[in-house]
Amino acid sequence: MSGKKKEIQLQATITNQNEWDEMLLTKGVVVIDVYQAWCGPCIAVVNLFRKLKNEFSEDDVLHFAVAEANSIETLQPLRNRCEPVFLFCVNGKIIAMVRGANAPLISKKITELVQEEREIVAGQKERPEVDELTFLEEKSSEDSIEETVPEEEVTYSVGIIKPDDVLEGHVEEIKQKIRDAGFGIAASEEKMLTEEQIREFYTQKKEQHDFDDFVQFMMSGPCHILLITKKKGTDAIPLWKELRESLEGTPDESGKSERPEETPETESILNMCDVQSSIEDASRQLAFFFPNFGQKKTEQKFEKTLALVRPCLLRERRDSIIQRIKDDGFEIAMQKEINLSEEQAREFYKEHENEDYFPFLLEQMTNGPTLVLALTRENAVAHWRNLLGPKTIEEAKKENPNSLRAQYAVDNIPINQLHGSSSPNDAQKELEFFFPQEHTLALIKPDAAKKHKDDIMQKVKDAGFTISKIKEEALTREMATKFYKDHEGKPFFEELVALMTEGPSVVMVLTKENAVQEWRQLMGPTDPEVAKESSPESIRAQFAQDILSNAVHGSSTREHALESIECIFDIPLAEVGLSILPVAHFHLQLLYCNKLCLRQASRIF
Repeated sequence: MSGKKKEIQLQATITNQNEWDEMLLTKGVVVIDVYQAWCGPCIAVVNLFRKLKNEFSEDDVLHFAVAEANSIETLQPLRNRCEPVFLFCVNGKIIAMVRGANAPLISKKITELVQEEREIVAGQKERPEVDELTFLEEKSSEDSIEETVPEEEVTYSVGIIKPDDVLEGHVEEIKQKIRDAGFGIAASEEKMLTEEQIREFYTQKKEQHDFDDFVQFMMSGPCHILLITKKKGTDAIPLWKELRESLEGTPDESGKSERPEETPETESILNMCDVQSSIEDASRQLAFFFPNFGQKKTEQKFEKTLALVRPCLLRERRDSIIQRIKDDGFEIAMQKEINLSEEQAREFYKEHENEDYFPFLLEQMTNGPTLVLALTRENAVAHWRNLLGPKTIEEAKKENPNSLRAQYAVDNIPINQLHGSSSPNDAQKELEFFFPQEHTLALIKPDAAKKHKDDIMQKVKDAGFTISKIKEEALTREMATKFYKDHEGKPFFEELVALMTEGPSVVMVLTKENAVQEWRQLMGPTDPEVAKESSPESIRAQFAQDILSNAVHGSSTREHALESIECIFDIPLAEVGLSILPVAHFHLQLLYCNKLCLRQASRIF
């Protein structure tokens, strides 16, 4: 147990957007292991992190964290990736990213950032202006997006900053000189190039006598790959060549080259960043290093947002407003009526507490039940905000008389009667306020685990569950008996226990709003024949054999779920109710991510 506690202390656990935002306030350097729920954090780098933490422990400048991509809105573009991603946060900005458990590259990046941060704190240098990485879904996860320009207005080429300049910390300086020369940088990535990649990129140099030495030099450390752009140019590469020619000099009337004075800028651009010399080569390398760049997603973003119908409107026009919501293309994913206490209302509207209308708002929100809705559709947040109209009734009636706030205003009440989340981040926070995350235990029974595990896991993910913990193991008779204690003494009890202990089961902690009932609905009726009739899309309708071998098991109540999770995962009951710690060990299934870590670690350590 002591080893486990040390690991938790080493890496803070970030489980939601609020905690992510708080992490950004941490002073110093924060290294975040972004992981997928079904494989857990990458354990191959933990020893490295512990070693670096000890080396840089005297001034508490270095911190580590793990963050599950599925539970944090900011990390949405990094979801469903089958390799580790490490982000580096300094002074509230995510400034770098490393893909894969590349220990030398991670160690180098951490050391550089910590040393620079110490110099800044000591007043030995000023904090440089560094671009913050922005994660966009249309870009590949391997790309660090630096600036965005419309696709139709730019041409592209690929450049490589060599290992010596990367190791000496010249990357940002070179990037700035490229920008100053009129070019843009659409994406960048720091990575160790393989021999094959180097020989491919520099194929035009292969006949040079020292080419093999050059290849070894390029493999000696990480390179920085750039996607270089030129706005409204006919060709990116000729423009780069023009820059090279202008820096190298132009011939005078006598035919001699007037070479400008050798400056760090000239050296940086000419000698430190290699760029392909033809449009054909550039196009090939663009596809090679940034294969997903420029691919656009045609689907609109499917979102969830919070809507509140305040007590007065709910009493007078409940059916009308619900019908209007449905007519505008929203699905009501969850709903509840709740009588808010003054304390709850104050907490939810705390950002308005200094406004003149706040006492009246509290009175309105606590004088009867409020209807709380989780609405879903494409771009739900923006669509609901547009539908609501301006915040004040006076503005709504004047500027947008067809808006909901104008049409559903209540006489003699000066505040509007409908609430909507302002942004996707606010929607997540507000939904968590009214529909807190719930955990349930889910189990894929031995026979189904053997035959249909991948298909069932896919249905779990498609249904929006977060897999907070997962393991594959054979249940003991004691565990199976405890699972089905309500059936003890019934004629089928012994057969059921035997089926549950005949081989490994996949056991999961699933997290979602209303998780217990949502999982039971996804499972379907106990009898697969009934399931085929009433719930043909359910797991039991599609994968169960009979009423005992019915593919999956789920907790019947929240209390039962917490007890089962404690039993299977050996987590104290009180701790289960608060949070589920992410998995930090290897499992036997769906572990491409961690197997990748292990393969790389075997070469590193």
